[in-house]
Amino acid sequence: METTYLSAALRSMRGRPRRMLAIALLMCATGHVMADDWPARTVTIVVPYAAGGTVDKVARQVQDGLHTRLAQTVVVDNRAGAGGTIGTGQIARSPADGYTLGMVFDSFATESHIYPKLPYVGKRDLTGVSYMVRSPMVLVVPASSPYQTLQDYVSATRTPKKVSYASVGAGSSNQLVAEAFFEAAGTSGIHTPYKGGGPAINDLLGAHVDSMIASLPLILPYVQAGKLRALAVTSPQRDARLPEVPAVAERYKGFEAYSWVAMIAPAKIPPAVLEKLSAAVTATLRDPAIAKQLSAGGFEIVAGNATQTNKLIQDESARWGRLIKARNITLE
Repeated sequence: METTYLSAALRSMRGRPRRMLAIALLMCATGHVMADDWPARTVTIVVPYAAGGTVDKVARQVQDGLHTRLAQTVVVDNRAGAGGTIGTGQIARSPADGYTLGMVFDSFATESHIYPKLPYVGKRDLTGVSYMVRSPMVLVVPASSPYQTLQDYVSATRTPKKVSYASVGAGSSNQLVAEAFFEAAGTSGIHTPYKGGGPAINDLLGAHVDSMIASLPLILPYVQAGKLRALAVTSPQRDARLPEVPAVAERYKGFEAYSWVAMIAPAKIPPAVLEKLSAAVTATLRDPAIAKQLSAGGFEIVAGNATQTNKLIQDESARWGRLIKARNITLE
């Protein structure tokens, strides 16, 4: 049908207008064919972080479901380094054909405020596909810590340079949410950055650092095993998986923060391919078996569409950009 329409249009026009129309109609036809045929080969999901981390876990939990729904092999490719910016740069430079995608977490929204010379511009070069999952964060201390309650912790942080807190790196959500907490409490802590969640948790377990605000999926097993003590959660209300742990908002009204994972793609991905991809991700996340597995690990299914994902990134960038400037947070 598209070829017949194109031929008829060409016969009815002459000269430059004819050529312009031919190009426009050919592009339209090509776009339809791409959307209809996609995916015709392996789809790669670039995870710009190390294997075993939060984003990697979500990627591998949805990998088989996406394979089933797309009827193509789905590969997870870990490209860690420079706070996720190396792998994200690879996504931004990839062809916008739907075959190279990415999965990022909350720090993606704040990269431009922390890294002065990124090899890409998020708003220009990348687009959201799905706001996949989110999870509250939890203030935790070692099991041997003298801080038994949130009040104990707040009281200790009133003394400058007394209480240290771990993060997975400068500008990470661990640091930003901790600094937001100290801002709300009118106190302070000593930032101790690590190169990843593994080293940070290991030092926390060994009581080499006093505290950490980390995502629920990361610390839940250690809390359940009695190796870490949870003092507060950053969701507006208490979390059903830690019902005895108060919300920070019970003490500081309106306090709320989540760690989240999203799928992104090169910005010029064809709209029809983006729509098809977003629908496949949503269906995968809402699969009862996959949703149960993610929930048990501490995640809340969101399954937001591309528009909602882009709004999340924009809102988070504005919120944390203000804090980064106010608290003078830089690469250390």
